[in-house]
Amino acid sequence: MRKTIIFGLVLLVVSQVLVAEQEVESFSMFLGRLGYFQASDSAFKDIYGNGMVFGGELRLGLGRTRIAGWLEGSYRARTGKFSFTGEETKVNVTAIELGALYRILPGKISPYAGAGIGYYMFNEDNEPMGKASQGKIGYCGAAGVSVLMGRRFVLDCRLKYSTCKIKPADFRIDVGGLSLSLGAGVRF
Repeated sequence: MRKTIIFGLVLLVVSQVLVAEQEVESFSMFLGRLGYFQASDSAFKDIYGNGMVFGGELRLGLGRTRIAGWLEGSYRARTGKFSFTGEETKVNVTAIELGALYRILPGKISPYAGAGIGYYMFNEDNEPMGKASQGKIGYCGAAGVSVLMGRRFVLDCRLKYSTCKIKPADFRIDVGGLSLSLGAGVRF
């Protein structure tokens, strides 16, 4: 039910914005991203801490409207130690996210906000317990600003929150969290 309500609200917002469209410059671009990820789950944070996240983004503006669709892939990997035994464990999380962005102010400096869904793949490997992995759908919301430098080069700064609750073994964990990333790329 909750998923249906969220999906309905996103559709309502997108349809209202499309009705109120106005002609603006293209918001289509390709970006490489580097950022810092802060886990929302305390158990994950205790074992692995926070760390770097890498990725890429393809953003496609819908004509000359303020709306863009975005597809983003990201990867983060950490090595940690179990609290009780001190044994080493490794984890990586790969995410593929898809959503819609609304450009609040078009121009050389363009703030935006949006929401989407993602598929999050969790893989953990350690000696005492073996391997645990699971993939599941979650949600994300983002806000940021794109700065056009010249005709095509773009710098982008984004704050994104994601959530995805999984149970890869006998424990439940949220592999989402808060990330602050910088992107650089080209507009087309």
